[in-house]
Amino acid sequence: MVDVKEVWKHKLAGGVQALALSIDGQVIVAADAGGTLHVFHQDGTLAWSRPLGGPLAALDISSAGDLVAAGLRSGTVILLDRTGRTLWTRESGCALHGISLSRNGKYLMTGTADGGIHLLNIRGEPIWERKARGPVPAVAVSSSANFAAAGSEDGSIYFLDNYSTNMGGKITWSLPTRGKVREVVISSDGFYTAASTSDSNVHFLDKLGKLYWSNRVDNTPASMAMSSSGDLVAVGIEGGAHPGAVSLFHRNEGLLWRYHTGDATVGALDMTANGAFLAAGSQNGEIYLFHREQKLLWKRPVDGWVDALALSSDGNYTVAGTRKGNVYLFDNRAAVGEFRPKTRDELELEVSLFRPMRTAPAAAPEGPAPAAARPEGASRTAMEIVVAICLLVVLGLLATVYILMVMGTIGQVMGVALLIFLLVVMVILIGVFYRFVLSRGGQSKNRSFY
Repeated sequence: MVDVKEVWKHKLAGGVQALALSIDGQVIVAADAGGTLHVFHQDGTLAWSRPLGGPLAALDISSAGDLVAAGLRSGTVILLDRTGRTLWTRESGCALHGISLSRNGKYLMTGTADGGIHLLNIRGEPIWERKARGPVPAVAVSSSANFAAAGSEDGSIYFLDNYSTNMGGKITWSLPTRGKVREVVISSDGFYTAASTSDSNVHFLDKLGKLYWSNRVDNTPASMAMSSSGDLVAVGIEGGAHPGAVSLFHRNEGLLWRYHTGDATVGALDMTANGAFLAAGSQNGEIYLFHREQKLLWKRPVDGWVDALALSSDGNYTVAGTRKGNVYLFDNRAAVGEFRPKTRDELELEVSLFRPMRTAPAAAPEGPAPAAARPEGASRTAMEIVVAICLLVVLGLLATVYILMVMGTIGQVMGVALLIFLLVVMVILIGVFYRFVLSRGGQSKNRSFY
């Protein structure tokens, strides 16, 4: 294991309850037990501190680090900018449990004790409200808020569609579970959702409501994280009758591996965008960094239970907060450097954090495309355009000949002969289109999943 470098440590007035980190790791937000927000730069300098008037229930940050969303237990929702200025404040009317800020910072989702699921815009104005039959401790929204998921103590996972409803928030499906939903995560594009429940189960679904698997773990899940693509899900398990553990799941294969951390709960977890690296913090006062191939890169003791943790998108930095009020920043670059992609092909296999709306890949072994794949695709596109234009021309000529026959401009015999000739040409073109475009395109390894 690599001897990781502790870059800095800061002591807050109370225990660290929540942490959030911008994509590049340059902006670090920590909330202490007294309800004060502290924002640090990556070099350890304090940018600002701001008391919010009460303990926090949840905290989130935009990708760029320019917006911070804080939800107080009392039900107050606050949005602040990078300088600590309050942009708006909104009262939920009851205790607030969960909060999720879209990565682009344009939408904010909350879950409340009365079963409320709310979506707000960047100005704090309500877009819609939906109701569950019990408190909603877990909400998650995709990068651009096209899709969202919520978990309720009524024992249901809810999936909401903003994409096809013009931000209408339609509940397209709900999955009843035997236990209360504790955590919900969603992929960046909203194609995949995972949730953990109090009956020691982890569930994985797609946006159509198809249940890929439900996996029972040794104890109650306490924390959860998902890669940007949704291919990987990490779960931190409570300690007690069984050891605390970190488990990694794949969307198609289910459980990949499990690492036991002793008798303490793994209550804090985060994952890089591409799922290559996973950081975990446990209540035995230890922080772990893993590679997805079941390799422990480093383990480090800290002062107190780790209740909050965040990992930069590239895996270079880990920030952790303890119940004793210490915030740590660790430099992972020496540990993760050897796992960086070295070739262009390897770089292309890395998952982008902001994926466009895509068709999900088929469940097949992944690998670099053959060298001829790109030129062949380009030629297919050119062939498709040429054949399509020719088909349009032939259809136009067919219509013209028919009209001329009706008007009597050309004789019936000549007209029928021309129509038969054009139909033969059209059949040939359709055959060419199928042979050189559709049939080869259907052999692609990246066909649509849906």
